[in-house]
This record gives sequence, C-alpha cells and structure tokens, in this order.
Amino acid sequence: MNDTNNSNHKFLLREAENSVDKAVSTVGHFYRLHYHFMPKAYWLNDPNGLVYYDGYYHVFYQHHPYSPDWGPMHWGHARTKDFIDWEHLPIALAPSEDYDADGCFSGSAVVENGVLHLFYTGHRIIDGKITQVQCRATSSDGLHFAKDPHNPLICAHPPEGSGDFRDPKVWRHHGTWFMALGSGKDGIGKVLLYKSSDLSQWRYVGVVAESDGTQGTVWECPDIFPLGGRHVLVTSPIGAERRKVIYFVGDMDYDSGKFTAEYTGDLDHGPDFYASQSFFGTERRILQAWMDAWESIIPSKRDNWAGALTIPRELTFDTNGHLRNRPLPELQGLRKGQVCATDILLESNQTLAFAYIEDKGLEILLDVDLSQTTADDFGITLVDTINSEQYNVGFKRNEQKLYLDTDNAGIGHKGVFWADLFPQKGNLEIRIFLDRSSIEVFADDGVVSITLRIYPKSHKLVPQLFAIDGRLKIISIELWNLAQ
Repeated sequence: MNDTNNSNHKFLLREAENSVDKAVSTVGHFYRLHYHFMPKAYWLNDPNGLVYYDGYYHVFYQHHPYSPDWGPMHWGHARTKDFIDWEHLPIALAPSEDYDADGCFSGSAVVENGVLHLFYTGHRIIDGKITQVQCRATSSDGLHFAKDPHNPLICAHPPEGSGDFRDPKVWRHHGTWFMALGSGKDGIGKVLLYKSSDLSQWRYVGVVAESDGTQGTVWECPDIFPLGGRHVLVTSPIGAERRKVIYFVGDMDYDSGKFTAEYTGDLDHGPDFYASQSFFGTERRILQAWMDAWESIIPSKRDNWAGALTIPRELTFDTNGHLRNRPLPELQGLRKGQVCATDILLESNQTLAFAYIEDKGLEILLDVDLSQTTADDFGITLVDTINSEQYNVGFKRNEQKLYLDTDNAGIGHKGVFWADLFPQKGNLEIRIFLDRSSIEVFADDGVVSITLRIYPKSHKLVPQLFAIDGRLKIISIELWNLAQ
C-alpha cells in the first residue's frame, strides 16, 4: 500500500468511526445486554482476530459502521483485561483497496516480535462473481493498522477450493506458521492448509480436512489448535441441516498436512451460536462466538444496533476425554448478590418460585441429586407473569436430553432445542446465564450448552423450579445478579 492508499484507508476509518459515534445517541436500550460484548452502535457479526497482546485480550469483529444491517464489512475493535470491563477502540480495518473493495471479511491475529498481525479475507464482487483473497495488516501499538503493500498475500484459491475461500486462521507449530482457510467444492465443505516461515510468503499444503458429505457444503471460520495432547478442529458449516458450529477431536500430522478425526460433535446446541474463534497467545483455550445467526429475528435493529458475542468459554477435556466448554471463571466477578437454598424436595407436579433479584443479568446454578430424583422431566422455568411468557430449561431423564423450550416465549426462535446428555455422576449441574436479550445454558460442567437470543416483553423473569411425574431432590440452587 503506497502513501496515497494508506491516507485513503485512514480517511475511511475516520469516516466509519464518526458514523458510529453519531449513532450512539440514537441507540435504544430495551434489549441492550448488561455483560455481553456488543457494538457501540450498528451491526456486529463474527468475532475476528482474538488475541492476547500487550496485557489485553483484543477482540476484533465483523462490523458495518453505517447501519444496523449487514453491509461492507469493517473490523471493529475492543479490548479487555478481564472480560467484564470492555474498552471500545478505533475501527481497525475498512474496505479501501481493489482487493477488499466490498469488505474486509473474517480472519485472525497473531503476535510476532511485538508486532500485531491481522490476517483477513479481501472480498470483491466483479460482474456478479465473488473473488476472495487473503491479506494482512500490521500494527506496532495495537491501535493503528497498515495494510501490507504486498497484499493480497494469497491471490487465488487452489484447485481443491472454490470462490468461497476465506477466514484465515493462523497459528504457529514448532517455529512454522500455518494458516487454515475455509472453502468447499462440489458440495463438500473443506479446510485448506498453507504454511509459511515469515508470515508473508505462503505455500499451499493441501486439504487438511473435509466433510463426509453430510456436514455442509462450505466450511467457514475454521480453527485448528492443540489441546490436552490432541488437536481440535472447529468450523461453521454452510448447508448443514441447521446453523451450528461443529468440532472434531483427533490428531494433526504437520508433515503430511492432514487432520485425522477420532470423533465429532456440536460445540453448542442452540440456534444463536456461530462463527466461533479461539484466542491466540493464551495458555488457556478461550473461545467466543457470534451470538446471533443469519436466520434470526433481530428486533434490536430498530434500536440502531444488532449483534453480540457469547460469554467467553474455556475449552478443556475431562478425564473421560470429553470436550467441555465452560464459562470463563473470570465471570464470577460479575456476581453482585446471592440467593441460596439447599436440600429441597419438590413433589410430583409441584413448582417453587424464587424472588427475582434485580432487573439485570442473572446466573442460576442448580445441582440435582439424581439418585433421589424420580421425576422424568424437571428443571427451571423463567416466567414473565405479566405477559404470560416463559422459557423452560429442563432435563428429560428417560430420553437423557437437556432442553430449552421457547414455545411459549415472545419474539425470537420458537421451538425446543435439545442436547443429548448422559450424566456420569450421581448429580446433574445446570448453569444458566440470563441477560436482557440472551440465555446461555450449560450442563454437566460444560459437556453441553445451548445458546439463544431471547426478546421478552418484560425483563422481570421469575425463576421457578418444576418437577413432572415424580419428585425432584435438589442439593442446592444458587442465584446471583450479574452486573458490571
């Protein structure tokens, strides 16, 4: 990028930032979340460039700074030290060159010798045909980014790929840099692998993994990382039976460039968890996702904003080799008040309501003694007694399924969202994070989760225990107000 182009990029960044700043005063707050990350105004989707740099967790994100609808993608930018207090930073990338004229699409970030490198997909539509190339921008202060004058670094997809050729995820293994790219061909989703010694010159290695024919036609937002002596591949498939994020646990052969999967699963079982990415530069494998979906109803658009990120989650393996995604322990710093009850026996078809703590976020931790529970269906209902809306979080013993039921809810997804769950201990722990327009459910210490955006008419949802066709023995239930 020459000086003229660099000046144009800076100008476009200022214009985008000014647009967002002017819109802040017009943003409505009825559905604004209390402790989830959101844009100051306008549109957000995929998390990008998650990286620990200079003492902060940096989060970039797909951002349209001119409306609450999807548009030419920029990279928004924020940082935090604890995932509780967030600092919005200037927009990092804007479409400014021929190769990214229609958008700076998703990508990742790494740190090398104190320099922060952003890798992203330049998106261009020419005569109705999509062209996607891979690009880089760098920064020595983590705030101001210059596009590489040699962009695009990868100019065309290989024969095994297609025009859907995007979302570079870069990581290092034994001194060599690797890049995973999402693509697909002939109805088969694929992850393509490149390698480099200097982050500038990239050599194509081959197809590192691909769909079995039932797992989507294009694999977006790939992420490959080591964890607990194994490797995990995470991707967001297009063309699967529903919008979701899938993972594969197996082994990565860096010499052949092949990932061999041992087993696979869904990373989350709700409709509003997509395009996840894990952080570079941390010992823990911390992950966040876009907490919305393309099919979702987003009523906050009328309030001049759209989109949020999930709470941060830590990926680990348990002693049985199961992949768990747990809420980050730092989130306990949000707890402001507590209601606790222990040793409760609820008889068949009884309910027990708890006083609502505050008109803010809520965390609920329910611990059930399965050995003394005979109810086939039990859990917690979040009830809006004024508007007759409710959200049921429960477990069906005979079917061994956790569920989130929104059939009697207000605006948003309607239906029952299921996750197979086979508790390995004599108790079952269900953990619920409720925010003003979201609910995230975790069970059995992170074995499964269900994420959903909700839009109740009232924010005073009352937690109510229920047991159907049998008794429910509760070891404890704890409730906290969550607020910054």
